[in-house]
Amino acid sequence: MQTDIFARLRDLAASAGSGTGEMRPILLRVATDLFALHERHRPHEIRLYEEMADRLIADADEASLTLVARKLARCPDAPAAILRRIRARGGAPEVEILAADPRIEHKELRQVAAGGACDHACAVAGRDDLDREIAKILSRRPEREVVRALAANAKAPLAVEELRLLCARGRDDAVLAQALLARGEPMLEWLPLYLAADAAQREKLIGLARAAGLAQIGRPDDLPPLDEEAAARLESCALRRKRSALALTLAEILGCDQFRARKIVGDEGGDALTLAFIAIGLPREAAARILLAAFPKVALSVGAFARTMALYARLPRREASRIVAAFAGEAGKAGAKFLRARAARAQAGRSKAERPQEARAPAGKGLAGAAGGAFSARNANPLRTFTRR
Repeated sequence: MQTDIFARLRDLAASAGSGTGEMRPILLRVATDLFALHERHRPHEIRLYEEMADRLIADADEASLTLVARKLARCPDAPAAILRRIRARGGAPEVEILAADPRIEHKELRQVAAGGACDHACAVAGRDDLDREIAKILSRRPEREVVRALAANAKAPLAVEELRLLCARGRDDAVLAQALLARGEPMLEWLPLYLAADAAQREKLIGLARAAGLAQIGRPDDLPPLDEEAAARLESCALRRKRSALALTLAEILGCDQFRARKIVGDEGGDALTLAFIAIGLPREAAARILLAAFPKVALSVGAFARTMALYARLPRREASRIVAAFAGEAGKAGAKFLRARAARAQAGRSKAERPQEARAPAGKGLAGAAGGAFSARNANPLRTFTRR
């Protein structure tokens, strides 16, 4: 077999000397196909291919050279001089070599990952031999194309810190989120990707959040319920089927970005919104009325409605706050220690605010009437205090 390849290469070399300009790129591709048939070659075969390719590269178009580079980059004994000439041409051929050539030094790959062009960094992100140092550098690149390529590389060794960083960016990047979700079994670090996950993955994420909160079982949530005025605002928006107004009100209560609140409200399954309702302390009956009034897909499906309402029984408010804090963009996790401290600070703040305001408030009106719904909504927020801390 080896002798046959050598003979064919020798015949092609003879044709290359007399071939026309249009035939020379084709000869280069055919010779490369023959050379790539085997991983190892004899020294005289390598020399013959190198001499022939050296004469043909100058006339090769970018498409032909890209195919040649893709095959040569994966040949362990491809001529280094030919690879250097292809890289010197730049463009797509250089990207193919960066993506696969195992002979490129680690120092050079690190430099490309840190400050190279976007397409070059994407090529490095897709390599099979990435180490944690280069993966860490790539995960901090600002270009979304680079982090998408890194997440799509199943062999990329992503540490927990890098995975958390990519998941946080995946909240607003559906392509990145899907690439991360396809990497394997769900883990707790995937909570920011909840809205992009399918039903099975969401169920597993809820289970992970519950398991992470097992130490808090039996302890009270120590969170004040949502005040009646804020709950009435949510119900009013739902009854008028004003989803945009519902999202704006929810964003105000949660203290999250309006865009993310719209994504929560726009999630047709209703479970993301139900988690948000549990987190803010909305009563179960009010949540049921909102879902039945403004979400036909939930209202017309007995199974979907029962599934969303079952979250109230399955998930403590503490764990719901943790999940919502992740996919709504808030930082951190709501542990029991934080919840007790937050409740104490909120109670102290209300006590200080009530003393001067009670004297000025009209007769027959309480704190909600004197201060308005915005004050109550802010104090009912289980997530906002953590981010200000």
